[in-house]
Amino acid sequence: MPGSFPDRLVRALESRCPPERVHSVVLWSKRPVPILENRDLARCLGRYEQVFLHLTVTGMGGSFLEPGIPRPDQVIRMIPELAGRLGTGRRMTVRFDPIIHLRLPGGGRYCNLHHFRRVAEAAAKAGVERAAVSWMQCYAKVVSRLERLGIRAEEPSDSEQEEETGRLFEITRELGLKLSGCCVPWLPVSSCIDGRLLSDLHPTRKPASIKRAAGQRPACGCTESWDIGWYDPCPGGCLYCYANPAAAPSLTGPVPE
Repeated sequence: MPGSFPDRLVRALESRCPPERVHSVVLWSKRPVPILENRDLARCLGRYEQVFLHLTVTGMGGSFLEPGIPRPDQVIRMIPELAGRLGTGRRMTVRFDPIIHLRLPGGGRYCNLHHFRRVAEAAAKAGVERAAVSWMQCYAKVVSRLERLGIRAEEPSDSEQEEETGRLFEITRELGLKLSGCCVPWLPVSSCIDGRLLSDLHPTRKPASIKRAAGQRPACGCTESWDIGWYDPCPGGCLYCYANPAAAPSLTGPVPE
């Protein structure tokens, strides 16, 4: 919503979420430009006592895998300003989500994990303390969508995942970041909605609910919240996503770096 439908987000907040009844507004975005540049959204969010942001950077923005997403350099440059807008980098989690393994048209293998270090470095420098990751899930509709474009999804082997996990921990320990996994059984549990953390970060230390959210997967650590988003087709066009793209999938854009 913040990146693609900021005006609808403003209307939803203003009509359904009076500031005096809201502990925190938690946002997710791969396209954070409107958070910084949309005046109506900035004014609206400024009425709430706390805003928390999950910023997703996968390193594939602008390529044919993520044609509607800004290039990673552009988003990485925004991290310090976003942290400032939130009041502290502690109110941001950087999500490298998902890590993908693909066989591209022409036969070359592709994995985006090599982008993780520069994303993590920029986050740590801006005072961000948490990084969350996941690996791409090979849902049937995603596999068939990719195959129509000549791309084959590949499941990493156990040894590959072990090596990649070790690399993630090495980088995050070096930078002082806390690493968690979004429903990744072998990583510390991630909580996109974390009532304890939101209580700790709240300007007046107002307590948020720490009751476990209903209906979540066993490896999800989220506490209860009210979702005001929706699941309309997304204009981001990420070919690997389990959601429904707004446009027909294509190989529009450059090969991912």
